Amino acid sequence: MSNAVQLLAEIRQSSERRPFEVLKLAEPLLGSGGGLGTGADAWLAYEQVFVAAIDDGEMELARAVLGRLHKRFGAGSQRVKRLAGMFNEAAGHAAEAKRMYGEMLAADETNVLASKRLIAMLKAQGQLGEATAQLVAYLDTHGNDFEAWLELSALYLRQQLYPQAAFCVEEAILQQPANHYFHLCYAEINYTMGALDVALKEFLRVVELSTDNVRGFYGVRLTADRILEAKRRPKKEQPAWADAAPQPATLERLSELATERLLSVYGAAGAAPKRAAEAWLQQS
Repeated sequence: MSNAVQLLAEIRQSSERRPFEVLKLAEPLLGSGGGLGTGADAWLAYEQVFVAAIDDGEMELARAVLGRLHKRFGAGSQRVKRLAGMFNEAAGHAAEAKRMYGEMLAADETNVLASKRLIAMLKAQGQLGEATAQLVAYLDTHGNDFEAWLELSALYLRQQLYPQAAFCVEEAILQQPANHYFHLCYAEINYTMGALDVALKEFLRVVELSTDNVRGFYGVRLTADRILEAKRRPKKEQPAWADAAPQPATLERLSELATERLLSVYGAAGAAPKRAAEAWLQQS
């Protein structure tokens, strides 16, 4: 195996795209009439080069590689159809790409790659409602795909549908309860909705799981201060969750501890970052 083919395989195994490097390695091999390896690995390399060509806007190279794959695997290959759909997307033929993905899903509604390409295309076109519907349908079949739940949450957030976005993050947390980023997303969504009691619990969970998390500590401070303000209002003006929230002394201590931890984190980076953090915290 040539060095170039070996390097292509290493890039492929790392799951990185790196289109410039891929094309730089592959083009001399293709230009000399040589191949990209032997057996199944060769066709994986051709697919890798096709994707790199699409990424880099080398449409003629992408067309040539797609033709070679089509000749080898035939019109019935679902994988080749997906690549053809990607080519049409890149060439600006969105309607044709959508038709191809639709045909693939009609033949097999569990086709993960076709579903994800269709959703990505709809998002890129700003068709958020249709992208959301497609992603909901996808999750009906692939409910264990936590990344898809996060993607659906992001789509709902773009449409300002906060309760739906929160539900999606809950599903991701059920699958990975120790992931501090999921708890952070959930805390911030609840903060935005005004569910400050839930937000505070989740921000505290974030800093429990990630002990130097600046966003988590700032969330604790900001949320504790807002809950404290709410609890100081006349009883009839307090939100429904105020009674179940921590007592003022606890909230004050949480705010103080979060401030101390923030200054400690920034102080570790030097005197200037600490001074900037102090000024920022005094204003917030």
